[in-house]
Amino acid sequence: MSAMNDEAIRNIFIELQAKYISSQQQVNTVKAQIQAKQRDRKMAELTRRELDTLESDTKTYKPVGKMFIQSPLSDMKTQYTKGVEKADEQIQQLEKSQKYWERAAAEAQGNLKDILNGPRSM
Repeated sequence: MSAMNDEAIRNIFIELQAKYISSQQQVNTVKAQIQAKQRDRKMAELTRRELDTLESDTKTYKPVGKMFIQSPLSDMKTQYTKGVEKADEQIQQLEKSQKYWERAAAEAQGNLKDILNGPRSM
């Protein structure tokens, strides 16, 4: 009976360990995605600020692949403003995801500690 119990505990331990490792990897992935989105947001914000300093009759060009297409200044400002808003929304979603994975990792870590400390108290 004890051998079966030890085997069950070992299997649960392995599953929890895999869940913890997976959760930690997800946290790191989401953090990297957040940093990338923050960089994109900052670039869009800086570009929009620069466009705000231009006169209304200034010719502006939108990058499309390897070429540039002339675009009205107001359209460019709107495009970058929407880019900032979209990046903000994506960052908020990623932060929610990060919190979820951090909770999952903490829960798995707590369960692992319980398993490791459990048999000693018996």
